Amino acid sequence: MWTVLIIPIFTGLFSGLVAAEPPMREPPLPSQAATSQPRQEVELADPMLAATETARHQLKYLVNCALPDSVVLFSVQGHERFTFPGHLGLAPEWLKAPLTPLQERWVSACMLALTNYAGKHVQVSMHAKSGATPFLAQTNEETRAYSLAEGGFFGNLFSPHPVGYVCSGARTKVEAQDPVFHDRLCTKASGEITSDGKPLTVCQFILTGPCSDPASFTVNGHTYEEVIFVSLKPTK
Repeated sequence: MWTVLIIPIFTGLFSGLVAAEPPMREPPLPSQAATSQPRQEVELADPMLAATETARHQLKYLVNCALPDSVVLFSVQGHERFTFPGHLGLAPEWLKAPLTPLQERWVSACMLALTNYAGKHVQVSMHAKSGATPFLAQTNEETRAYSLAEGGFFGNLFSPHPVGYVCSGARTKVEAQDPVFHDRLCTKASGEITSDGKPLTVCQFILTGPCSDPASFTVNGHTYEEVIFVSLKPTK
């Protein structure tokens, strides 16, 4: 479960090497990390990536998605020291090398899933298809508690032309009226369209259709396997 805030996207993200000094050994995935293992602090290679509040906000969620919870990036800006803890570990090699195209898509899906247009704290359950990423599997308890299907998020925020896509989760009319959807708007159609006629959500993601339709994950001839689905907890 994660608590999310608004993420300003499509404003130039970070695809290069980020660590000034990579760790001595490969960081484990979250499912493999021992809870007693101390976090390793690694200095950000380019301080400009954390020079503004907006950049730090983006970096916070980027590091959360890309790096494991055994690693904390830090950056010194003047007299202030900012830290950015890892968590999911979708691209642990990012400390040593630029993101691969596959990692770009997984990290993008994570960041898109954590985007909240309303800017409010909302707990979400994030999961992927069975076998895609083992540590993004839902437990039975989580499935029961987070019973509202919001949608599936995918795309690539690191490409020359960053883009985010979303499919809409299936829910009944009663479920759709739950107040939690007043705070999570990134699957809600805005009435706007792209230049080629594709519908846009309130968060300016391209709405591809229902998640129940396999065609919703194919855009411009490319089928995305790197999809993170979000479920929400009912408020009533």
